[in-house]
Amino acid sequence: MNFIKLHRGSFSKLTSLLNLSKYSTLIPNQTVNSKKLEEKIKKKIQFYIQNELPDKELEIEAELVRKLKNNPNSTQDEINQAVQDLTKHQFFFRQKIEKYLEVEQNLKTDSKHFELLLKERFFYDQSFTLYGGVSGLYDLGPLGCALQNNLLSQWQNHFILRDSVFQVDCSILTPEQVLKASGHLSKFSDIMVRDLKTNESYRVDHLLKSEIEKILKKSKDQELRQVLTMIENSQLIDLNKIDEVIQKFHVKSPKNNPLSAASPFNLMFKTEIGSHGNVGYMRPETAQGIFLNFKRLYDFNQKKLPLIVAQIGKSFRNEISPKSGLIRQREFLMAEIEHFVDPVQKNSNYKKFNRVENLCVNILDEHCQLNSKFLQKIKLREAIDKKIIKSEIIAYYIGRINEFCIKVGINEEKIRFRQHLCNEMAHYANECWDLECLTSYGWIECAGIADRSDFDLKMHSEFSGIDLKADRINKIENTKEQFLPHVIEPSFGIGRIMYTILEHNYKTRSNSTKKFLSLPYQIAPFKCSILPLNESDEKLKPFVQIISDLLIENDDISGTIGRRYWRSDECGIPYVITVDYDTLNDRTITVRDRDTTEQVRIKIDDIPIVLSELGENKKSWKEFKELR
Repeated sequence: MNFIKLHRGSFSKLTSLLNLSKYSTLIPNQTVNSKKLEEKIKKKIQFYIQNELPDKELEIEAELVRKLKNNPNSTQDEINQAVQDLTKHQFFFRQKIEKYLEVEQNLKTDSKHFELLLKERFFYDQSFTLYGGVSGLYDLGPLGCALQNNLLSQWQNHFILRDSVFQVDCSILTPEQVLKASGHLSKFSDIMVRDLKTNESYRVDHLLKSEIEKILKKSKDQELRQVLTMIENSQLIDLNKIDEVIQKFHVKSPKNNPLSAASPFNLMFKTEIGSHGNVGYMRPETAQGIFLNFKRLYDFNQKKLPLIVAQIGKSFRNEISPKSGLIRQREFLMAEIEHFVDPVQKNSNYKKFNRVENLCVNILDEHCQLNSKFLQKIKLREAIDKKIIKSEIIAYYIGRINEFCIKVGINEEKIRFRQHLCNEMAHYANECWDLECLTSYGWIECAGIADRSDFDLKMHSEFSGIDLKADRINKIENTKEQFLPHVIEPSFGIGRIMYTILEHNYKTRSNSTKKFLSLPYQIAPFKCSILPLNESDEKLKPFVQIISDLLIENDDISGTIGRRYWRSDECGIPYVITVDYDTLNDRTITVRDRDTTEQVRIKIDDIPIVLSELGENKKSWKEFKELR
């Protein structure tokens, strides 16, 4: 649960203000406009930390809810009462925190210009715009497609090649029986309401949260605040209770119309397979294809575990009312890894963990959330030793994902790994951590790491009648024991990661209002562009062609050289090569660095090695410039 609300804005890095290594913050690094605001935040946070309010009772109540849910003998009344007690306690504790953390967020992001830039340069745009467009569906343009390809290439290099992972490509169309076994048919749904006049649908938690926050700006109704806490903690799931809240507090649609009764809405796209009308669905995740092929993959791996399999592909979710661009799509690209492991080896002694054990990451674990503390920057080895993270495999993937994010241009200070609370866990999961990144939309989930235990293999074994067990062989005692492998699953939303990269690298020149995308060389749509000083001069064209054969993009579109530099900057192209009249005499060109706008003159023959050294970070631009 987020005790500090994040709208479109940002704050300074509070850890540096407080000089307390024990604490990190929910709010990452940005420049603050006002010194007064900085001091106000500093004093309030310091006061809170000095008066630290650990609440053991809250943790005990959360543990009780967890135990009751896991106990088959628990009655629904007992569970409901425990959840109600926990919610009340969370509400009062939240009030305590808000007393110390009342911060006016008057900092704004130029999101309008940012979205406009992405659409003008055709990174992406809404699909079917000639016919009015369809919300939640987007087309990638040339720059967006190139960026996505480069991002996927980096993902494959980072997660597949280094860890010797097998890659598969499974069917999108999925028979109904598969999703009945996986639990998606019965549990993969959101609760919705309709505007009774316009018939427009709304996801009920999003609508209630938005409308209740509006009401609370004018009223301090304690019961309504408690309802808001339940919504934020994913605890308002009873249809009758939702209807009661809507009626009691006179919640209307955004167009001020009455709402229908709440009802569940399955998020899968239903279709028919073949002429006999066999029911099928567009897959909601790529994972099921891997689980169904487990036996063949296990044999392919010579019946050895761990077995690690990856898949990149489209998934589909019929979102009720998607309104956040690439953040919430109905058709989206996923990259998933299924790490099959012997359950007795799942939590310790993972041989690759030593690669990342000393890496410090931002962790917001269950304890921090229940006790309203800030996230902590902690070494992964320490997180394992303190049992903050249960599994070394999960900790390994947290470390690898953190490294990947930084490599592809996500701001390290805007990354956190948040543990799911017991009441928000997916139906198949034992332990879950989300990679969350701070954007102008607030903290958004960009990847998840779930311990799916043996849930999927067990369910598919039961429904199909096919044994999906592996063998545990004891060579000393010459025995063989069969068991169902457990699965650790890192899952990535490629569209969300792309959006985060673009926003985190959207910058303004210090001496002007001009915006540009400071994309890392490895994922930039084009590595460099070639600008002839005068695109109509025939003498320059042979040199442009020579360089074009070596490099990527030839920009001979009309416009002043300054305008064409600006266009390249907005496309995120790291380097620009300019062919001018000196090139005719000495076969030299200028290389311009996007981020500094500085230029250096080099020989044409040196271009490939120079760009290679700069792109692979063998030399910084500053070092390169000093050598010339």
